[in-house]
Order: sequence, then C-alpha cells, then structure tokens
Amino acid sequence: MKILAFDTSNQPLTVSLAEDNQVKRVFSTNEARNHSIQLLPAIQETIAAQNWTLTDIDRIIVAQGPGSFTGLRIGITVAKVLADTLKIDLVGVSSLAVLAEQVTSQGLIVPLFNARNENVFAGVYREGNNILADAHQPIANLFNWLQTYDEPIIFLGDTDVFSALITETFGARAHMLTPSESLPDGQGIVSLGIQASPVINIADFNPQYLRKTQAELNWLAAHPGEDNPENYVFEV
Repeated sequence: MKILAFDTSNQPLTVSLAEDNQVKRVFSTNEARNHSIQLLPAIQETIAAQNWTLTDIDRIIVAQGPGSFTGLRIGITVAKVLADTLKIDLVGVSSLAVLAEQVTSQGLIVPLFNARNENVFAGVYREGNNILADAHQPIANLFNWLQTYDEPIIFLGDTDVFSALITETFGARAHMLTPSESLPDGQGIVSLGIQASPVINIADFNPQYLRKTQAELNWLAAHPGEDNPENYVFEV
C-alpha cells in the first residue's frame, strides 16, 4: 500500500510518503507561511522526488485535529478532494496522537497545543493508548487530572508557553520536549493511519476542532437554545 500523509494542523507542515509502514520520503517545514500556498506544491514535489505519481497512491492520511482551524480546513479539504478524485481510501488521525506516537519513553505522554487564555488542546497517552481523551480544556483541569498519577510525565508540543507552570507543578517528574523536538517526524501519522479504518463517506469527513468556532458562537448567540453540544468536549 502506497500512502500519502500530511499534517497542516499547526504551524509545521509535514508531508510523508510511505509504502506500508515504511516511510520513504518526508517534507517538513516549520516556517510561518500559509499552508494554502505551501501544501499542494509540497505534495507535488515530494511525490516527484520519489518518482511516484498521484495515481500510485492507495491511501491518504490527514491530521484531523485539533489545531489551527484554518490549517485543519486546508488539510481536510485537500485530502477530501484528492481521495474523492482518485477514488482511494481516506483516513483521519488525531493531531495530538501523531505527536504522542513519536515518544517511546515509559510513563504518561502529554501532547498539548496552546489554545490561549490558559487553555490547551491536550490528551494523555500511555504505550500508544489514549487514556484521557483529546480535549479543549483549562490547563488547570489537565494538571489536576495528571496529579492523580505518580508516573513520569513527558510533555511535548507547545511546551514553551507552559514550561514554568509545568516545572512548578510537577518538578522532576516532568520531562519537556521543546517545540522543535516535538515537530511531527512523518512516521507517527503513517503508523496511526495504516491501522485505522477509512472513512465511509468522504463528503461527511470534517475537522475535529474540539471546540466551537467563532462563527458557531455568533450563530448560537443569535439562536439561543439550539446548541448541539455532543460534538464538543469543553468550552470556555
């Protein structure tokens, strides 16, 4: 199975080509540019460098969220169009799980993204299992949950924003990977996506924002009582 995988969920952009679970080529950049401009050329250049064509691809794997709303929309749109046009499998994976997959250390693995106002997108993983579901929540809630465990904790992702608070709360029990050490390596998304089942209906495939967009909040303000909260984990 030949795989095209890409992650536009945050500032880094990663495009991977793999054959089964063996990554053949990775394009990665952490420059703050517009993924709408970068993504398609990156896909084209990576495929050409591998001497493949789009018609060689059997499965597309895309980071489904959480993360930047704009980045997710770009990645999901490109993935849906390619999968539908080429009539191939489409798989979405958690952006947080992609980071957690890269860590092989024992203990609790906590990938997190800064969601501003002392909130995070975060999940907790142990040996590949998601033991605290990915969520948008106050970082205080996440830390309270983690304090019920006495295992070592590895934080990765936007650790620079919360490094002082992590050290103050957990001391030597916590190990932090820097944001540069946390960049998607191209393998994690492939390893997760090759195990997952393809989506049944490509048209219904959407980002996993894990919180409401501003447009939704505005709509709800104008339509009180018409909320549909089961699609969201936490809102502040």
